[in-house]
Amino acid sequence: MTRKTSVTLKTIAQELGVSVTTVARALNGGERLSASTTEKVLRVAQQLGYVRNLDGVKLRTGKTFVVMAFLGVPTEEEIGDSGSVGLLNGIHKRLSTSDYAVRVTPVSLQENGFEGIKQVVDGHSADGIILDHTTPEDERVKFLNQANIPFVTFGRTLLAKQHPYFDIDNKDAAYQGTCEMIRLGYQRIALIEANSDYTFVSQRVAGYKQALRAANIQFDSTLIKHLDQCAPQSYTAVEALLSVHVDAFVCANELLFMGARAGLRNALGDQCHRFGFSLRSGTNLCAYLNTKVSTSFYSRVDAGWNLADLLLQQIAGAPVSESQAIVKTALRNF
Repeated sequence: MTRKTSVTLKTIAQELGVSVTTVARALNGGERLSASTTEKVLRVAQQLGYVRNLDGVKLRTGKTFVVMAFLGVPTEEEIGDSGSVGLLNGIHKRLSTSDYAVRVTPVSLQENGFEGIKQVVDGHSADGIILDHTTPEDERVKFLNQANIPFVTFGRTLLAKQHPYFDIDNKDAAYQGTCEMIRLGYQRIALIEANSDYTFVSQRVAGYKQALRAANIQFDSTLIKHLDQCAPQSYTAVEALLSVHVDAFVCANELLFMGARAGLRNALGDQCHRFGFSLRSGTNLCAYLNTKVSTSFYSRVDAGWNLADLLLQQIAGAPVSESQAIVKTALRNF
């Protein structure tokens, strides 16, 4: 059996009648080449079955072609977590068109993954880092701002030194969801929110309060519950909220919504249908539930894609000011 000869840069150059340097430049982004030349080289490389030898590139550049993602996951297993799965899906989609692969370290929401991040930086085991669930004075971000490694966060901080991030406009999302409950006629609207340590939580509380002020509804602090992001806690919280006569719930995410919905059904049976629900959502879960619910939606897959894209820009040397993005949610009713 004849052994198939591997396709090299020289093979492509001979096929096209150009120099090996031209082929190398085309395969590395097309710098100083015309768009038509770059397109021609890429097309022929694909036709010939060229596979880039990353081992050689790693030796020459010291790059690992690995991205590390430290993603927060809840510890409870009753429902699971589609959030981090969606993010990872989006990260994979973006990196699939690059030379990079992603490795994931799940981080419980009671931790922050700082030691793992430090090990990656000290060991030079990745070219970039993605992390989520940021806090206002996040120690991980402080550390990475001083380390010589590109990174991007899903969420903002209040640190003086700017850093790359992708985030949802959490204030607007909570404002949007609360306004929708008010529009539907609800007046005693509870906010079932995540732990107040996270930056996005204070943003959401601000949006909730803004919606109440706009409708001349007096703010009542007893209607806010800060919980770990797990369904059992929101299930239990419903009993206390019913005692202060709530008629609607604005929830931080799918997990807290599912717990609150189950707790309400357990307490009131069929009467639960007269209560309103709104949540910030990154999935289509609510389309499959027999519950009227409003969602402030932004796809977690799209969020993951954007995080990976911003990180690739950072790796390529983009300034921090061009690696910050905030997106708004879209209101959807089911």
